[in-house]
Amino acid sequence: MYAAVPARLLCAAVLALAPLSLVGCRDGYTALGAGAHARAAADQLFGALADRHVDITRNPKYEYSRVRIMRGALAPSRVFDDSAVWTGVSGDVRILETAGSFVDGHYTLTSRSGPPTPARPADARHVTTLSRLGDGEYRWDTTVDFALGSIRPTDVATLVARMLSAGEGHTETDLRAELAAVSPRSSAALGTVFTLDSLRPVELADGTTLTTLGASLRSDNLRRSYPALADYVHKYLDPARYRFVLTDRGGVPFLEASQRDRIVVLRVRTQHGKLVPLSGPARALPDSLQLRVDFNVKIKIFHVGFHNLVMDFTSTARGDEERDWTVLARREPQWELPLITARLLRAPLRRPFAGEGSFFRIGVRAGNAGAPTVLLRHSRLPVQESSILNFLNSLSGTAMDDFGGPVQREENAWLHELFHSLRDDARAALAGQ
Repeated sequence: MYAAVPARLLCAAVLALAPLSLVGCRDGYTALGAGAHARAAADQLFGALADRHVDITRNPKYEYSRVRIMRGALAPSRVFDDSAVWTGVSGDVRILETAGSFVDGHYTLTSRSGPPTPARPADARHVTTLSRLGDGEYRWDTTVDFALGSIRPTDVATLVARMLSAGEGHTETDLRAELAAVSPRSSAALGTVFTLDSLRPVELADGTTLTTLGASLRSDNLRRSYPALADYVHKYLDPARYRFVLTDRGGVPFLEASQRDRIVVLRVRTQHGKLVPLSGPARALPDSLQLRVDFNVKIKIFHVGFHNLVMDFTSTARGDEERDWTVLARREPQWELPLITARLLRAPLRRPFAGEGSFFRIGVRAGNAGAPTVLLRHSRLPVQESSILNFLNSLSGTAMDDFGGPVQREENAWLHELFHSLRDDARAALAGQ
């Protein structure tokens, strides 16, 4: 189902929380350190992300492969035996390797065997593997390394912690003034998509701070500069509903993010820079956590989604060398599917959650011997082919087809503007450090 819900929609759901990244932004920028090192880290980090979102040039191999894989995500037999898709074949395993780099104002993606390890900011290496497990059963594994520059994994963890605890010791007036003073360019870029309706930190009697952020998704604001992207956001994101809740094993919530009726809400409670439960006695975030997700999106005339997806959530630190966050799904959610699917066999929907389950990991790993720090992503999705997955695959393909061409170009242009704005604001904030 992860592939059936278009990846771009999930990314956009996370991006809807972007206004929080600017809250308490002076402290956030100083998480990168001080002096020339901090300025270089900020330039490389935001510069790499901006360079990734310029005009994309794809070699014919990658262009063909990505379209075929996109259209066969939940029907892998359609691409498994197509030798033109893969850069390597071995028994029941197929592999596609791709290198990415910023060259002459374009981001170039080239599929070929043995792509190099990322050596410069914005370099990337993508590896997609499709394994045939049995009759009609397959598994997708995807690994992406993207070079961020000299920023350290501990700096990234500090940046996240300061972002979440930015409300401590401030009022809404303080925070809005800080946004205007320290991140004017980034605020303007985000303002083309979001309107920051409320930013309310409340200091409670026990010394903790409950911070609530509310923002409106405004596809109409995009129309002047990005009309195709505005249409896509209006069609797919405006009606989307989701809710993410980070809890302990007993279901006590520590963080909640949601969107409904184009209103995005984030709630956190912190003490001394660390998350504590949203209500009740303050206590430390436990090692064992769960992420509970509801998600629903409209594609064509259908509303498709799920609720009560409960995933194990782990955060791992390996000294100063690596930080990562993993969600593992081994429990089937309750599906929200069109009535047209009522007669279709539902058993294949359980397959992604059986055995080892499905997972997604994102992290930051320091380079060795002068190599850059990389943003790493790794995912695994088992698939059992069936009529119901063919139906979901067709819906996913519709949304991804709609995303092609001018929509993708405009999304890249908007993200390029945002990351350049973050770079320029960081330069200004760190100038006196």
